[in-house]
Amino acid sequence: MSTVWAVPASRFRQASQILSFLGEERCSKRGLEVRLFKTSRAAPIASRHWEPRCDLAVVAQEIAMYIAEHESVEATIIAAAEL
Repeated sequence: MSTVWAVPASRFRQASQILSFLGEERCSKRGLEVRLFKTSRAAPIASRHWEPRCDLAVVAQEIAMYIAEHESVEATIIAAAEL
């Protein structure tokens, strides 16, 4: 089963908010995909995968930097057993 968190990218700029989501969804045992969008969720402008890792604080920081680098308007984090 997948869990999707889709909000304006400005909410993802703080690693602490991302870390909260990752902890709640047990992402140390689940793969992650982050999709970035410019104006709508019709077609992502970029996408990246993260394998399950124990250090969720580092993953949260990496995701926050990834989102900030692309200056996207919306972002979606998908946590799933398989991606």
